[in-house]
Amino acid sequence: MPHIDRNSVRIINGTALKVITADGMDRTQINTHLHYLNVEMDKLRAKQAVLIARRDAIDHECEMLERADAAEDLFAEMFGG
Repeated sequence: MPHIDRNSVRIINGTALKVITADGMDRTQINTHLHYLNVEMDKLRAKQAVLIARRDAIDHECEMLERADAAEDLFAEMFGG
C-alpha cells in the first residue's frame, strides 16, 4: 500500500502549494512516468514484432526446405533417381 502524504509542498508557478502525494510522487509526476513507460512499451512492442517476423521467416524457410527435401525423396523413390 502506498504511503499517502496530504501535506506535501510543491512549487507550482512560483507558488508553494500543498498537494497529496503517494510515495513522494504527485499526480503530475505519476502521469509523466506512466507516459514514459507507455512510450517505452510501444518501442518494445515494435522490437518484438520485428523479432517475431524474423523468427517466422526462418520457420517458413525451414518448412520450404523440408518440403523440397520430401519432394526430392519422393521423386527418387518413384523414379529410382
